Amino acid sequence: MMENAGAQKCALILVKYQQLIVEAITYVVDTDIPINNQNYLPNFQRPQVPLSSIQELPQALINYVWRTQKFQVLDDATTEAKWVNYSYFTQQQPKSILCTPIINQGKLIGIIYLENNLTTGAFTSERLQLLEMITTQAAISLENAFMYETLEQKVEQRTQQLNQKNQRLTQTLEELKRTQTQLIQTEKMSSLGQLVAGVAHEINNPVNFIYGNLKYTQEYAQDLLNVIQVYQQNYPEPVDEVTNIIKEVELDFLVEDLPKLLTSMKVGTDRIKKIVKSLRNFSRLDESQVKNVDIHEGIDSTFMILQNNLKAKPNELEIKVVKNYGNLPKVRCYPGELNQVFMNMISNAVDALELIRNENNNCSPQITITTDREAEKFVIIRIADNGMGMSEAVQKRIFDPFYTTKEVGKGTGLGLAISYQIIVERHGGKLECISTPGKGTEFVISIPL
Repeated sequence: MMENAGAQKCALILVKYQQLIVEAITYVVDTDIPINNQNYLPNFQRPQVPLSSIQELPQALINYVWRTQKFQVLDDATTEAKWVNYSYFTQQQPKSILCTPIINQGKLIGIIYLENNLTTGAFTSERLQLLEMITTQAAISLENAFMYETLEQKVEQRTQQLNQKNQRLTQTLEELKRTQTQLIQTEKMSSLGQLVAGVAHEINNPVNFIYGNLKYTQEYAQDLLNVIQVYQQNYPEPVDEVTNIIKEVELDFLVEDLPKLLTSMKVGTDRIKKIVKSLRNFSRLDESQVKNVDIHEGIDSTFMILQNNLKAKPNELEIKVVKNYGNLPKVRCYPGELNQVFMNMISNAVDALELIRNENNNCSPQITITTDREAEKFVIIRIADNGMGMSEAVQKRIFDPFYTTKEVGKGTGLGLAISYQIIVERHGGKLECISTPGKGTEFVISIPL
């Protein structure tokens, strides 16, 4: 938030026990700027104390935002009549200030305070829009953090009880892990489904309007071009004024290019319609119950959403997708959850191919999807990549919750654990990993018919 807003000071204040608690304060390190005429404050502090005991923040302004739940932007805090007489403003002399509430589902859970001591009007409208998006995501993240904190407390209490029941220790810990994974999966799917469905709905109506009118626009344009052609045939020698207009608008080029332009517009809107349909098929917010669905449709929707990740990039090769689809019946399943499995598997395959996407590499990156039926009892989906593969030790732990081989910040270790739970526990199927170092990885999904 400090980077995007251009702030020098940032404070996170949370509402706990019906009071404001300062969780953290961050400063831009600048030894030329003394604070409170004392020693230089460190880059980061986590006081976790009531706001009333913190003198480095304008308590009156923050309390006002707490009461009104409305953000405050001060372009020049030293001249704001409403706040100029408060001690913090007279002593600290801040320039630009932004104080915004963190609200999730109508509930105030905290406040973000940003300050710039060098520039007036630092928090522009463009930055405010970006900060509003970040704050919305922060609200969801904080709510999740509270949920996890509460869950960890329950785990600790439960572990103390399990110390008295050694024979059941392993089984109970596994149950707790599954419970935690289910909570995360539910939250993840709910947030993703609402976001995707909302975007698809908002885009769908205007696109349909444009797509429908393009047909008539093409017809009207062709009629006008026919009229012009008839005029040219019957009046081959136009007057000077008409000749000048024809030259000015480059009529010959216009007549040739206009139909092409309208056709390209129609192709573009048709592409948008397909993307919107894929988003709606992927989220399936209205299909949380068991239904008969086309497995291939879910796979195609996933590839449509990830298409940008597959395209060629500077100094990187395009990932080729090979689809070997068999003749499958509709499968009775939880469509939204199954689509989440496809998303996890294919995203992992894309990540696994990053190391061989270099243009100087002789190996062409490829993802292969194969579907078939087995003894009329199972549908088999194979998702394979030709990446670097994985060792036997990694394969043994690949479906464990919170186990990941990715760098810090790039993986949670939950994708494959959740996928395993969806396939095995929710659908009564099987999920296997087959991999050889240097020869790629294949995941085999078996779903009973």
